[in-house]
Amino acid sequence: MINITQKPCSNWNERDGFKPEIIVVHIAAGSLSSMDSWFAFKGSMVSAHYGTSEDGKEVHQYVPEDKAAWGCGKVRNPSFKLFKPNINPNKYTINIENAGVDLSLASSAQLSTLSELIKDIAGRYKIPLDRDHIIGHYEVNPIDKPFCPSKTHSVMDKLVSDLTAEEWVCVMCPRSKVELTKMFIKNLK
Repeated sequence: MINITQKPCSNWNERDGFKPEIIVVHIAAGSLSSMDSWFAFKGSMVSAHYGTSEDGKEVHQYVPEDKAAWGCGKVRNPSFKLFKPNINPNKYTINIENAGVDLSLASSAQLSTLSELIKDIAGRYKIPLDRDHIIGHYEVNPIDKPFCPSKTHSVMDKLVSDLTAEEWVCVMCPRSKVELTKMFIKNLK
């Protein structure tokens, strides 16, 4: 079970009747404490629902899930399949920031925490664990955010593949989270 620390910020809007159906993964290009400061500053005009620490020991929640965080920013040349023209994607997404500079360089502990958080959110909203529903920020705005959450775009494919493979592996031949995390890291390289 994930221990989540509340760090409320005021950078959000109402969802206007939309429900979360996509999870957007980001990289913060900084630390969890820098996220805390930036999201707390109203003038930043940005936020996310959650942030994970580089060591995977902390998760902060900035925006309640029933609100639209300001995580997707400008939509420029979106490539994700479930894009809704003329509707701000923040209204139908959950945004997760990750401390660090590139998700492909993240620690196994951080990736494990991110995976657990994604599965927890997806379970609550019945969001399928597939690449249509778990996307990188670069798929919302490849012009301004081409490396969010990673220069290596395949990291998203591997993340989602490992989310679903983990479920299969656990049913067929139970393994520890440590083993599964090592498998995930090995597949990133």
